[in-house]
Amino acid sequence: MNNYLLSSRLCREYPGRLAIVGNGSSCTYEDMQKNISGLTAKLQQMGVGKGSRAALWGYNSANWLIAFFAIIRAGGTAVLVNYSMNCADAAELLTMTETGFLLCGENSETKKDPDAMRKLASLAGIPEEHCLDLRMTTVELGQTLPETDEVPDVRRESEAEETAIIIFTSGTTSMPKAVQISQKALAFDADAFNGNIGEYAGRSICVAVPLFHILGLLMSFSYLCRGATVCLPANYKPDTLVREIDAYRVSDMAAVGAVYMSLAETEGFQKNVVPNLHLCMIAGGMSTPVQMMRLELQYANATFINMYGQSEAAPLTMVSPSDLVEQRAQTVGRAIDGLDIRISDGKGGFLPQGEIGEVVARGGNLMNGYDKLPKEKQPIDDDGWLHTGDLGYIDENGYLRLSGRIKDVIIRGGENISPSEIENALNHMDNIREAKVMGAPHPIYGESVEACVTMTDDGASFDQEAIKNTLRTMIARFKVPSHIFLYDSFPLNVNGKLDQRALHADLLTRLRRLAVDEELAGGVTVFDLVVKNSRYAIVPVTSMATELASDIGFSRKRVMAVRMAVEEMLTERIMDAYSAAGNIRVRVTLMPEWLRISFSDEGAEYFIDKRRDTSMSAKIILRAVSDFHTDYPNGKPVYCMDFLYEQDVNIQEFLMRNEENREE
Repeated sequence: MNNYLLSSRLCREYPGRLAIVGNGSSCTYEDMQKNISGLTAKLQQMGVGKGSRAALWGYNSANWLIAFFAIIRAGGTAVLVNYSMNCADAAELLTMTETGFLLCGENSETKKDPDAMRKLASLAGIPEEHCLDLRMTTVELGQTLPETDEVPDVRRESEAEETAIIIFTSGTTSMPKAVQISQKALAFDADAFNGNIGEYAGRSICVAVPLFHILGLLMSFSYLCRGATVCLPANYKPDTLVREIDAYRVSDMAAVGAVYMSLAETEGFQKNVVPNLHLCMIAGGMSTPVQMMRLELQYANATFINMYGQSEAAPLTMVSPSDLVEQRAQTVGRAIDGLDIRISDGKGGFLPQGEIGEVVARGGNLMNGYDKLPKEKQPIDDDGWLHTGDLGYIDENGYLRLSGRIKDVIIRGGENISPSEIENALNHMDNIREAKVMGAPHPIYGESVEACVTMTDDGASFDQEAIKNTLRTMIARFKVPSHIFLYDSFPLNVNGKLDQRALHADLLTRLRRLAVDEELAGGVTVFDLVVKNSRYAIVPVTSMATELASDIGFSRKRVMAVRMAVEEMLTERIMDAYSAAGNIRVRVTLMPEWLRISFSDEGAEYFIDKRRDTSMSAKIILRAVSDFHTDYPNGKPVYCMDFLYEQDVNIQEFLMRNEENREE
């Protein structure tokens, strides 16, 4: 059964029932059906038909859903574009997928530039007559469409396996891929989901994930198939969600873990959210057992449903609302009806119950493959098994338990370490809210284990060594992270999922900063040279010191002071009463709080006393430096001039920038 037949039947059964609400607007099932038919006719007039690809680029809205159904009913393929994507990046994806039509709603680009639709179309080579602006209310949309009777779906039932939808993977760890999904697969998913939740489903759902994401699309479609009301909030900010849930008395919700956790900490949560929500779907890579248990306690009237799936096939497994909370918290459930889930041994066979390997799936909801990628880059093998890239095992009750991503495995000194094991241990600690464990390059072990955490008390109780000591009682010592970094919050992509690339980049930056700080503690020598006892040596040394002081960020006045102090010191050693000094060693060192320029030679000892200026050179030097002192490391004097960094100079950042420039 395809989505056109489902929506048509429902509109006849519940014409006056609210189909889509949110952001101050509403649309009944009758309105939705009329607009779908009208927009389908409009798209067909524009040239959309079998083989056409039409992009949808806009925030969640009733018009977005109407356009989605209309594209498919017209025979086209709906290409779902991230509403936060800029024109250049979106154009690259549309060009890659050979998309020829563009339907544009309000999005992050049009808010900045009202002409963004034309800009994207131009970059993607889409003619202006193939573009349609959806930035209007649903009522206004209906008024602009042709008067038409019900328009039949161009695709026949026998063609339901053809690609009707393209969803781009989120690209949190790699470049997005174009996932091709059929009407049959989407209907299969909706039937399986609705069959699983059964009588537990409520009268409405708040979809707090983007519609261009498989979870948002599936939840909206599944609830419309039930004749329920879909609430599409303007954004996923906690205040907005509290207001929408209360206004429409929303009973169910679909979101990622970070959204649920933020919502629970918002004013009005206990009064306006807890009494309403009774069924909560959660997906998107979050939900450790501890976090799930916490959510169950906070959302006192709600049952949380853990699901597991990918853009390539969603859902793969689900827990049942009737499962015990331990099963809902600790597993991702059983395979949905009509789907086979196995654990691959990586050699063409399957592992027995309880053994960890790659999760593979086969059944009616698998994608039609990645668009424009060769066979060797497709994750579905010749026997029809989708290789998920996830590690897991099947427990004694047939429930799937995930163990992490294959690519996430950290290899430290030859030992394979699963980040999820360490994350679970961290999440069992009372004050840790979220944990993410990743590997980082290490010169000896190959990779080091590093952890990032957020705290329930805003970091007040954060004690890295105490956390490590607790971990040593829970996991093997070689798995304990080398460092544990505190975050206020983790970076998320627009889907609300952890942006792993951004977090890993920040982690590496913090590790570099630590390395720089360790170097600075003993001083970082910038240059160390020996110059002849000649006045010609003064210019190159003062030039280098001047350039360095300027690069660090000293003011022009301070740079000149550094130059004069270096020049006076060299002049004193070379030209005045110390001609027997011989060759002079000049060393420039960056210290945690000051720039140090030191001199040593074989000449007579030179004294500067701040309380008793002994020469004109001494007066000039003392006016320029923050401190002057003499060290005697080998019984020989070394004269040290220290220049405190100015307030806006960050010497760590300076060293890190130069390190990155050297790497490039």
